[in-house]
Amino acid sequence: MLTVLNCLTTEHDHRFVAAALIICAIGSLVSTRLFARARAARRTKHAALVFMAGIAGGMTIWTTHFLAMLGFVPNVEHGFEPIATTLSLAFAMVTSLAGFMIAANRPTGPMIEVGGLVLGTGAALMHFTGMRGFLVAGTIAYDQTLVVSAIIAGAALGMLTTNRVARPNTRFCRHYGAVAFMLAIGVMHFTAMGAIEITPDPRITVPAELLSDTILASLVVAVTVLVVVLAAITHFAEAQSEADTLAHFRHLALHDPLTGLPNRAMVRDDLPRRLKEADGLPLAIIAVDLNRFKEINDVYGHAAGDSVLTQTTARMIATLEDGEFFARIGGDEFLAAKQFTLESEIEEFAARISDAFSRPSEIGKTNFATSASIGIAVYPRDGKSIDDLTTRADLAMYRSKKAQNGGWCWYDADADEDGRRRGQIAVGLRSAIADGALRLVFQPQYMVKDRKLLGFEALLRWNSGQLGDVSPAEFIPVAEQTGMIVEIGDWVLTEACREAALWPEPLGVAVNVSPIQMMRPDFADRVKEALTQTGLAATRLEIEITETTLIDNPGQALHILRQIKALGVRVAMDDFGTGYSSLSTLFSFPFDKIKVDRSFLNALGRQAQATSVIETVIELGHKLSIPVLAEGVETDFQAAFLMDRRCDEAQGFLYGRPLDTGTARSLARAGIVNDDDPARLTA
Repeated sequence: MLTVLNCLTTEHDHRFVAAALIICAIGSLVSTRLFARARAARRTKHAALVFMAGIAGGMTIWTTHFLAMLGFVPNVEHGFEPIATTLSLAFAMVTSLAGFMIAANRPTGPMIEVGGLVLGTGAALMHFTGMRGFLVAGTIAYDQTLVVSAIIAGAALGMLTTNRVARPNTRFCRHYGAVAFMLAIGVMHFTAMGAIEITPDPRITVPAELLSDTILASLVVAVTVLVVVLAAITHFAEAQSEADTLAHFRHLALHDPLTGLPNRAMVRDDLPRRLKEADGLPLAIIAVDLNRFKEINDVYGHAAGDSVLTQTTARMIATLEDGEFFARIGGDEFLAAKQFTLESEIEEFAARISDAFSRPSEIGKTNFATSASIGIAVYPRDGKSIDDLTTRADLAMYRSKKAQNGGWCWYDADADEDGRRRGQIAVGLRSAIADGALRLVFQPQYMVKDRKLLGFEALLRWNSGQLGDVSPAEFIPVAEQTGMIVEIGDWVLTEACREAALWPEPLGVAVNVSPIQMMRPDFADRVKEALTQTGLAATRLEIEITETTLIDNPGQALHILRQIKALGVRVAMDDFGTGYSSLSTLFSFPFDKIKVDRSFLNALGRQAQATSVIETVIELGHKLSIPVLAEGVETDFQAAFLMDRRCDEAQGFLYGRPLDTGTARSLARAGIVNDDDPARLTA
């Protein structure tokens, strides 16, 4: 090693050594980055990148060698033989190309290191071929130990080069590969140079036709320029490619693929920025709903619906002016924003929206007429946050939809106390799950004949920090209108299954499902996911739906219900007798249970029709072999009536009020209700 250090410190011009190391570092980085990209590429691009990596690696090896040789000062006359010098360049190119090709063609396996072995030994082959072309006025001898050491070092570091690039365990590994390649070239070269011993001999002359240092320097400079140019091209091409890819994916992430409009993700980014830039000046948030869109989809198909959307939004985009924002946030839901000085500016913007949405869309020979429901909320008058403003714009839009006059509504809390309350509920619901404000209680369900506990119905409760206890009758409709019912319903389903899985007995749990939630195409998958996550047996879960779910879209609803039944989950019809098609729905789908609405129990003994309805439903259930459960049982008279008519199941305050999770678990151990049962006394 001392010989190597002596060679480096006393027999080289350090300026050339520094230049050689700089070129070696640049070339090593370029080569390994091209190699890394080649491994990730396919087909033609893969081959092109491997070729470029091989050429860059070969030129780097050759340039480093001869640039260092120009700094080598042997103190004897010397020169470079053209054929061996040129041949060494060819060897560097071929072995570098072969090494990178072998290592890049296999995603895993030992061939990665084999390619590095070829790369490192190729550098040694190039070195000693080039040294055969180094002629001096004397004799050259080699220390064989250092020669072998140089070859082994080059091979080992070559293997480390491809290993670190192809098998990274940190994001810096590819840079480690570049360092390893630089060391492979540098350590091999200077170790091999340290093995040289030159003995001057005046009898030996250097032929005149050899390449002089000047000519070789010119050649090295030319190759060096090629390496630097290749490095620059690689860097800028890679940077541009990454920028284009990033811009492409960012555009996809922030824009609706069908219409090209900004999507909900961009709304979350853009509206807070606009609110901040408004700095107290008026900013309008406008909610827009495309009327008749569901009808077009149902009657003419989704292709027709997509065409209507693209034509409508194209007209809308053409009317947008500087500073106006318009996004698609759902199937037929849009959101706009505009800063203004006079309210007439927003009236004019709303008129343009209405016009774009009201013009007929053509598909073939058919014209589709649509319209827009538009609601407007203004910062800071109607709210200080984006959530407040979008919620209140939605509420104004719903008033516009009810009016059905093709106009628009400004949010007006004073004119609509119910709207203000609903707005507060909608704002609070957005964070209710995250804040832990939602909870489940469980009302027991019993056999009427022997009062045996069958299971519980999961009921949702919400205690808001701002609004206090909010009734489900208030917040469920708001959740359905704003779309939050999907997230809330999924939470209820999972939590109910998780709690039921902890009960000491395998009792059933019934979960109410909103029509909006159930009509999602992936609802059956969501039910399966909840069962899988919680470990609850499918036969213990009962999904309760209302007749409304089947009336609006019976074909799709029945398809989804059959998917749920196929999982082993039971399906009950809730609020039976209050709809318009009770008998037809019973015959169209084999329900596992019928639930008689509590309103009939409340009227029992006061209205003869209520008695007839309950008796008819119970008898119908017997004939169809479908169990009937009566809701809202609160008196012994009602219980006796149900017992006398052989009603199967019941629930209500007489049997037990909704229980917290701990009490429900305790009750699950008892199973039978009696006069002293805590289920009758718990609030």
